[in-house]
Amino acid sequence: MKRMLLGRLAALVPTVLLASFVVFMLIQLAPGDPSITLAGENATAERIEEIRRSLGLDRSLIEQYLTWLSHAVRGDLGKSIITQESIAAAIGRTLPITLQLVFGALVVAIVFGVIAGVASARRADTATDAVIASVSSAGAAMPSFWLGLVLVSIFALGLDWLPATGFVSLAADPVRALRHLVLPSVALGAVGAAEIARQLRGVLIEILASDYIRTLRAKGLSESRIVWIHALRGAAVPLVTIIGLQVSRLLGATVVVEAVFGIQGIGTLVVSAANNRDYYVVEGVVVVMALIVILVNFAVDVSYRISDPRIR
Repeated sequence: MKRMLLGRLAALVPTVLLASFVVFMLIQLAPGDPSITLAGENATAERIEEIRRSLGLDRSLIEQYLTWLSHAVRGDLGKSIITQESIAAAIGRTLPITLQLVFGALVVAIVFGVIAGVASARRADTATDAVIASVSSAGAAMPSFWLGLVLVSIFALGLDWLPATGFVSLAADPVRALRHLVLPSVALGAVGAAEIARQLRGVLIEILASDYIRTLRAKGLSESRIVWIHALRGAAVPLVTIIGLQVSRLLGATVVVEAVFGIQGIGTLVVSAANNRDYYVVEGVVVVMALIVILVNFAVDVSYRISDPRIR
C-alpha cells in the first residue's frame, strides 16, 4: 500500500507540470495585453514597450513559463499588475471562502443524493421511483444561478428566514456562517444531488438483485440494514467516483453562485482579474484550482483501494 501511494504521488508531478504549462500557454495566448491595460489606452508605444520589458513580456513564452515556474515552486505566484497585491495572498484570502461553499454544497449533494437514490432503488418501478426520477432530471438540468435567485426570492426576500447575500467564516461565528451558507449550498449542490441519486439508483438496483443480498435476506437481516450497510458498501466505488467528479464541477460552478449571493470567493477574484486583463492572477488561480482537482482525483484513487479489497 505504501509503495502504491508513493508511486501515485510521484506520478502527480508530471501531471501538475503539464497542467501548469497548458494553463500558462492558454492564458498567454488569450486576446489582450496587460501592459496596455497597465499603461492606459492613450499611452505611447514607447511606454507600452517599457512596461512589457519590466513585466518580462518581451521574452519568449518558454522563457516566461520557466521563470514563472521557478518562482511558483517556491510559493511565489507574482503580484497583481492592477492592485500590486501578492497573488498567493489573494488566493489565501479567497480560497477558504470558496472551499467552505464547496464543502457545504458537497454535503447537500451527498445527503440528499444518497437518500433519494436509496429510496428510488428500494421502490423501483413504483410511483415513488417515478417522482424521484422526475425531480432528479429537473434538478440535473436546473442552472445553479437560476435556482439561487429563486431561493433568494422565496426564503430571503419573501419569508425573511435566511440572509440573501454575504459570507461569514465558520471559525468566526458558526451559527451565522451556517445561516449564510444554506442557500448558496443548496443552489450549488442541487445538481450534484440529482446526479448522485440517478447514478446510485442504477447501481443499487443491480446490487439488491445479486445473490449475496438474497443470502442476507434469507439469514433474516432487516431490509434497512441490508440496504444501508451491505448494499451501500458494494456501491462505494461508483459512489466515490461520482463524488470526486462533483468536487471538480462544484469548483467551476462557484463562479456564478458567488456572484448571485455576493460572496467574495476565488471565483469572484478570477472573474475580476479576467475583466481587468490581470492575467497573472488568472494563471495563479487556475493553476491552484487544477492542483486541487488533481489532488481530489488522487484521493479518489486511494479510496478505491481502501473501500474495495478486490482492487487492492
